[in-house]
Amino acid sequence: MLAIRIHTERGESFERPALGFLSELVARIGADGDHFVIVERLTADPDEYIQVWHDEGEDYQLEHRAGSADRHFRTCLPAAAEVAAFMARWARGEKDWDSGAPWERLDFPPEPADAPALDPQGS
Repeated sequence: MLAIRIHTERGESFERPALGFLSELVARIGADGDHFVIVERLTADPDEYIQVWHDEGEDYQLEHRAGSADRHFRTCLPAAAEVAAFMARWARGEKDWDSGAPWERLDFPPEPADAPALDPQGS
């Protein structure tokens, strides 16, 4: 079993699944209402995760984030089995788990600053 939690677009959540189950979920996605799988390690920072998005007939868009927004990367892969293998290596914390794919860093707009608190008296 993998020390991970999985979330799906269907609203499902699974904890400590077997590798085969993760592979089945990745192979399943692509239809309306069932496009993505998000995986997080049970013991990790919530800003560290790996996720995949898939539209039927298209490549799989695999992303991983290692903390802050400037450490968010993406690659596109043609096969569910290849995606599941990357996700499993990530889940196990294997060294160089991400080698063998052309990763690109994603750029996100800066997060807005917190708005000042409103005066509860309305003045």
